[in-house]
Amino acid sequence: MAENTPKGGSEKEKKMEAQLEKKASQVAAGTGQPLKRGRDRIPIGAGLWLLWVGFGASATLSSLGYHWLIAQSVSLVFYVIWGVYNVDLSAVARRFLFAFVEIFFRDFDVAGLTNVPKEGPVIFACAPHNNQFVDGLCVLKGIPSRTDIGFLVASSSMRKKVIGDLARALNSIPVERPQDLAKPGTGTVKLFPGTNKVVGDGTKFLTELTKKCLITISKGPHKGLKVKVGQVLSDTEATLLKPLDIKEPSGEGKKGENAQRPPDTSPIIASFKVIPHLDQSHVFRHVTKRLGKGGAVGIFPEGGSHDRTTLLPLKVGITIMALGAMEAHKGLKVKILPVGINYFKGHRFRSRVFIDIGAPIIPTDDMLSDYIQGGDKKRNACNTLLKTIMAGIKAVTLEAPDYDTLQFFRTMRRLYWTGDRRMTATERFALTSAFAKGYPAVKDKPQVKELCKKVTEYRTTLKDFAISDFRVSIVEKTGEDRDEIMGENVVLGLIAYRALLLLVYFLAAIPGSIAAAPYFIFSNIISARKAREAAAKSSVKIYGKDLLATWKILIAMVLVPSLHSIYTLLFWLFKGEVAAIVYFFFMPFVSLLTVLSYEMGMKLWNSLRPLIISLFRKNTGLKIVALRRQTREMVMKVIKEFNWDAALMNDKEMKHLFVKRFSTLDMDEDEDDELETCMG
Repeated sequence: MAENTPKGGSEKEKKMEAQLEKKASQVAAGTGQPLKRGRDRIPIGAGLWLLWVGFGASATLSSLGYHWLIAQSVSLVFYVIWGVYNVDLSAVARRFLFAFVEIFFRDFDVAGLTNVPKEGPVIFACAPHNNQFVDGLCVLKGIPSRTDIGFLVASSSMRKKVIGDLARALNSIPVERPQDLAKPGTGTVKLFPGTNKVVGDGTKFLTELTKKCLITISKGPHKGLKVKVGQVLSDTEATLLKPLDIKEPSGEGKKGENAQRPPDTSPIIASFKVIPHLDQSHVFRHVTKRLGKGGAVGIFPEGGSHDRTTLLPLKVGITIMALGAMEAHKGLKVKILPVGINYFKGHRFRSRVFIDIGAPIIPTDDMLSDYIQGGDKKRNACNTLLKTIMAGIKAVTLEAPDYDTLQFFRTMRRLYWTGDRRMTATERFALTSAFAKGYPAVKDKPQVKELCKKVTEYRTTLKDFAISDFRVSIVEKTGEDRDEIMGENVVLGLIAYRALLLLVYFLAAIPGSIAAAPYFIFSNIISARKAREAAAKSSVKIYGKDLLATWKILIAMVLVPSLHSIYTLLFWLFKGEVAAIVYFFFMPFVSLLTVLSYEMGMKLWNSLRPLIISLFRKNTGLKIVALRRQTREMVMKVIKEFNWDAALMNDKEMKHLFVKRFSTLDMDEDEDDELETCMG
């Protein structure tokens, strides 16, 4: 019996290890709960007694004369063990990451939460994917009612030590991306436009190519061109699945232009990379299983992250996930919720983000029937659903050809608004979205081009004088201080008052600014370098700005605690124990004061220059009011002519934004003449 004991124990241990590995793989695949190895390995209860022992250990060691740091460290061990047993580690990870999001973004607004079901299978289709890892965190934070959301995350990210651990704690599902496994091909390839022939020079097609893998040109004018291999004939010969057509667009160019393949038909000779063809059926099985259990899945259907102002074409995988789950589980209704992630200079510290959640999309019975039949009907069902999803995403996102056009929409929004209060985030987005959606149909009209110039002139004036449109609109409507909006006495008083406040904010920000200087220097340098590297490797990124916020937050996770510990040690060495303790526990509040002081100080600093200028320019206020009046009249005239705000009338929740159109504002004739004269 004694001889069998080790063997039995060994079998039991192996069985336990097998169960642990199975559970770990479930978490990695997104089908299990977050792994808590401590609970699995230690077969003992863990309750309040751990807290009691921790408190007792601290009190005992302190009474015996041990240093308080030793006593607290010992008690901390028991507190940590208690936390492992009694705290949801995934919830801790979420709160830890959300804290960085709350610090990084000054404003975080969410609309459409009523569209989110509290339970049941849901796929959150999120776009645009403009901020890499930060996008998923913003969605998770913005939808607190669904803590079961698990995002599809690239396996390359999951393999990274810290990022992978956090992703698994958030129930993420790993997806191996073929482009992450791309390898340089040996030799050069020659492609012939109009044919499916591939010829190699010094190549090893038999060992490097497989059926359905991609050959992508890595250098030259055709860089980024991808072709799919049909058959591999020899080390130097292969065929494509379809003839090469180099006239097809390759997508937006590096500066946003629509790049077209050169129209010539000469052979393409270049170095290349090989992107393998991967079987992703296991990913679809994991997603199907999660949806079948009523879970939630998050996906970025554009694929990789980018920094464009327009959406990339959606991948068909999201439709296969939804229809595949409904096929596997009869009677299951999968809801697809479009989620718009709208940033306002989102790569900058203390910027803004607005999450808009659209109405749910449910695949119809006809779509499911066609999908089950397979073949062309399956393909048509997926394409139809994909178009519906794209329409839903466009309804909750802002698209513009470039940044200046986006600013044009936002200024139009402010001029269109007639309320006496500031707009809510939902109202701001609805107005801007209405103008953005109507822009493509009217952008080439002469009236619209002239309007763009006028709006830009007004926007530039506001920027030069650091005056908000809201303030000018109040003066325009009420006549309050119209003659003295920038009178000499008022300006002198404002300059003195703001200069004093600026000095106070400056002094308050000095300690925290000095302490944080290494972080800002290193984070800016490293994030900029990562952005350049990513842009050079990608065919869809322009400047790689989608990586900036992610790297700034990742660097903060490591560098900020490290700096805090180093500074605490320096205080201990040069100022003593008391100073070190005070610094360690209260410096975070000083850092918060620094951030707030910096924000207020920048506003005051930007306002001083135009105030000083106004002392030497009389009637500046009247000119700004007159310019706003002229610009607004022009905006309303063009909107009326092209029925540009019709979308607002069809939106029940935003119908109140629709204003009665007019050609001139209500004002006295003499007053109008006075304002016009000021512009002369």
